[in-house]
Amino acid sequence: MPEEAEQPLLRASGLTKTFRVPRTASGSTRLRALAGVDLTLRRGETLGLVGESGCGKSTLARVLLALERPDAGSVRFDGLDPFALRGRELLAWRRRIQMVFQDPFASLNPRLNAARIVGEPWLSHPDLVPRSKRRERIHELLEMVGLRASDAGRHPQEFSGGQRQRLGIARALALNPDVIVCDEPVSALDLSVQAQVLNVLTDLQAELGVAYVFISHDLSVVRHVADRVAVMYLGRVVESGTAEEVFTAPRHPYTSSLLSAAPSLGGERRERIVLSGEVPSPADPPSGCGFRTRCWKAEAVCAEIVPPAEPDPRAATHLAACHLPLGMATA
Repeated sequence: MPEEAEQPLLRASGLTKTFRVPRTASGSTRLRALAGVDLTLRRGETLGLVGESGCGKSTLARVLLALERPDAGSVRFDGLDPFALRGRELLAWRRRIQMVFQDPFASLNPRLNAARIVGEPWLSHPDLVPRSKRRERIHELLEMVGLRASDAGRHPQEFSGGQRQRLGIARALALNPDVIVCDEPVSALDLSVQAQVLNVLTDLQAELGVAYVFISHDLSVVRHVADRVAVMYLGRVVESGTAEEVFTAPRHPYTSSLLSAAPSLGGERRERIVLSGEVPSPADPPSGCGFRTRCWKAEAVCAEIVPPAEPDPRAATHLAACHLPLGMATA
């Protein structure tokens, strides 16, 4: 089916979010975490969300999960506005989007055994699985993520880090969600264990058709799992497209600099790009393009106008918010 023929399962439009903070050196008491974020997620796909720490990835995840209300903009999940739902309607919606957390050591209750951890979501959604079927379903979920049914009586401290993350994935699957938000799900794990957990997520997607929002700062991990990629900088999505488009032909200077600093991705050889300066404070962002203070291509227009996300004439799915995108001929 052509991409344009399918309506996104999840769509975010113009999301902005600021937080009150202690007064900074600039005099500001407002920190801009999101500044007009647009993105879409289709059924059964993986959207990789990448960027440096503090760029707004986790805040965006919390807004998508309706744990934070945006100051402006909208979220639509299968046509529903989660911020307009109340009571049972909101509870039913929450079943459809779940989360796997970064730290498998802190996200599981050490007092509960694996069976109770996996079955805990059914306390809020008791009609989803009959009581007589719950033990059987818990065993199924454990085996789906590569654990054993006999592990049901073990506590989190009896599992390795990778096994704990598998347990967290099983808990997320207990409600049969359409979307799972994975917030740095393998960053706390050893490399060999990372690969095992990523393979579990890939296999589950193929079997169940679940969609992922996969948040990571590790580009090699994102390239391994993502169908499409959105690159964030200072609260904005500065580039988005298919994983192939973004990784092989980046159009935004920031994306290019990230790729140049990463270990070999797919065999490409890139000249190292060393950025000058530090990431500006979200409490005192630059005018115009937020990246201009570190960009080697910046011109006067970059300080005056926030660049809109424009498609590549050669690939309409590949967007870059840059006045002077890479790979474009200059007059």
